[in-house]
Amino acid sequence: MPRHYHRPIRGMLIALGISAVNAFAQTSAEPASAAAVTPVAAEQPERQQQAIDALSSMGSYLRSLSRFDVTTTSATDAVLDNGQTVAFLHETDLKVERPNRLRAEITGSRSPKGMIYDGRTFTIFNTTEGYYSRNPAPATIDLLVRELSTDYNIDTPLADLFYWGNGKVDDVTLTSALFIGLERVDTRWCNHYAYQQKGADWELWIQSGTRQLPCRMAIVDTTQDARPRHVVTYHWKLNPEIPASTFTFRPAANAKAIELKPASRTPYEESQ
Repeated sequence: MPRHYHRPIRGMLIALGISAVNAFAQTSAEPASAAAVTPVAAEQPERQQQAIDALSSMGSYLRSLSRFDVTTTSATDAVLDNGQTVAFLHETDLKVERPNRLRAEITGSRSPKGMIYDGRTFTIFNTTEGYYSRNPAPATIDLLVRELSTDYNIDTPLADLFYWGNGKVDDVTLTSALFIGLERVDTRWCNHYAYQQKGADWELWIQSGTRQLPCRMAIVDTTQDARPRHVVTYHWKLNPEIPASTFTFRPAANAKAIELKPASRTPYEESQ
């Protein structure tokens, strides 16, 4: 069986103390602020304050947004028993209305699946397999993300977005924080940062200018010899019109309701 890279990613994000909400990244011309930012030089300190501050600034901007639609493409490595690393490709569409509406749909290397949360219940479904599970839910998305992780050992789709922006970056966990330079991610100008901490090397490209949105993220699990990677690119829409029916689950006539049981081990116990 392959060993997947989901748990180290989430553990790193939780260790950082990050949680979030997001928006629409418009195509931007080369920003006026570009000349004011100095790329990394060998003699600069290993923990650059501007790289640490970038996480806080991004979180503050994300917290200011209340409704968004974000689509992502991602590649997540898994290490096979024979030692080969393979990548699983996914596309995710996440629609959110803060504080208590969410719909996520994932397509890729496995059966299409999704989750709907309406402030009272959350429903996990798989249309190909024809099953769903509807369960009582806490009052907010942030609480839901934590409950799914702690009680059910389930990763909320794009969970990293909900671990960013809780108001304080736990920079004590960072052993290195560097500004790399200004780069283009598709049509967007983004500031490229690199971070290190125990168990993970990770990079973040944050859109330059006033809309400080994550454009791309790459994480390497340094606890494994194969050093598997998770890479995701984000595309945002801010304040889209989202019909109320988006957050209502209507099962197909032949869909089967199943029970979702709490996990016997937490994600932290599992990774030890």
